Amino acid sequence: MITVNPLLYAMRSSAEGVVWPPVAFGPAATFATMMHYLEASQWFPPAAIAQRQGAQLAVLVDHAAKHSPFFRQRLEKAGIQPASIRSLGDLQRLPILTRTDVQQAGDTLHCTEIPKSHLPTSEGKSSGSTGEPVTVKKTSINNLFWQANMMREHFWHKRDFNDRLMVIRSGIKAPTHQRGWGNPVDILFSSGATMGLPILSDVRDIAKAILEFKPAQLNIYPSTLDGLIGYCQKEGITIEGVKHIWSISETLSPEQRKKAADFFKASVEDDYSSNELGVIALQCPASGLYHVMAESVVVETVDEEGNPCGAGEVGRVLVTCLNNLATPLIRYDIGDYAELGTPCSCGRGLPVIKAIKGRKRNLVIKPDGSRHWPPMTVAVFRSELPIHQFQLIQHALDDIEVRLVMDHKLTPEEEVTLTDQLHKTLDHPFPLRFVYFEGRLPLPPNGKFEDFICRI
Repeated sequence: MITVNPLLYAMRSSAEGVVWPPVAFGPAATFATMMHYLEASQWFPPAAIAQRQGAQLAVLVDHAAKHSPFFRQRLEKAGIQPASIRSLGDLQRLPILTRTDVQQAGDTLHCTEIPKSHLPTSEGKSSGSTGEPVTVKKTSINNLFWQANMMREHFWHKRDFNDRLMVIRSGIKAPTHQRGWGNPVDILFSSGATMGLPILSDVRDIAKAILEFKPAQLNIYPSTLDGLIGYCQKEGITIEGVKHIWSISETLSPEQRKKAADFFKASVEDDYSSNELGVIALQCPASGLYHVMAESVVVETVDEEGNPCGAGEVGRVLVTCLNNLATPLIRYDIGDYAELGTPCSCGRGLPVIKAIKGRKRNLVIKPDGSRHWPPMTVAVFRSELPIHQFQLIQHALDDIEVRLVMDHKLTPEEEVTLTDQLHKTLDHPFPLRFVYFEGRLPLPPNGKFEDFICRI
């Protein structure tokens, strides 16, 4: 039996006097064609997807070797001929591209010629959360894939475009209202009203706005979501009617996901993206794992020596953007760590990321030089203390600052309880110093919160 995505029934026609079947012109037609293809390609067998990725990689490498001075010099220095890169297996021969490389290369990384069909270009800037902000050129084709992958996420999770949407994120300077959801939804569909709030908004104002606007869809950072839930629980506020929560930008922990699902009685969905590369992976609607957007990117994980990691091993994330013919981001070390997975039970042939761990600076360093990810939310929940928000900052091997937002300071007994739990999580009896804040913990300019930061 053939199944049809129910959202397609709502597609808007661009032709005057024609309501059904919908007719699209120009950019809308291009977008509809891409969406139709992605609906099919997600079900290709893994081998067929890998073969097509390899074919696109070969085109990308040939173009970059001709038109990117920096990339051409890297190939020459490594003794690699462009013609030798013809499959995903050949990708490992290419050198890893770091953020520092991108910064130092400057304009020499950009291609001197770009196909006319990829114009115009725009700038994509990373948030600089690693301390190394980068700027890349992106093309209209990059934007097309970004829009298509975002629409794929809506389709996967069956979001109703007629719903009211609230967006709380960086880039919004003041509360805003608009009639539709904006791109990419409004290219093909009619949609409900949207309200936007700055990411630095006080949780009291966010709660008030949600109660008044009554959104059914909520787009928000995990840390802001945590703070909102904590405030509502403290004040006895109940929020009803939210059906979908889309988590973005920060790493969403299993504990945060469950907490939000329980409070809102809503579906909590996550994606993995970056400003430089667009959408990298989306949460599978069936398994909860992350599917790589293989039509636009290749994802590898490698150990500290650059050797490939197998399924179940945590490694550095390298991403290759297959369609950026303006700035070749090939084997780009995005600064994250992740664990690849095995094929998903849903039947999609798209590669799988089992878990996204975060950045290197989210690793605790022990005196013996070893590092690991401290599951901070687990530690705090198990302490069973009335903590509204927390953050640990490792300033030195013998100095960890514990930042807390609470109704009262820890009693000596509570401090012992939390210290014991944190020592288990950190796997070392670090000296801890407790610092208290009111309201919310301070956020960096990009609005992204990290519950553990190593500044060594």
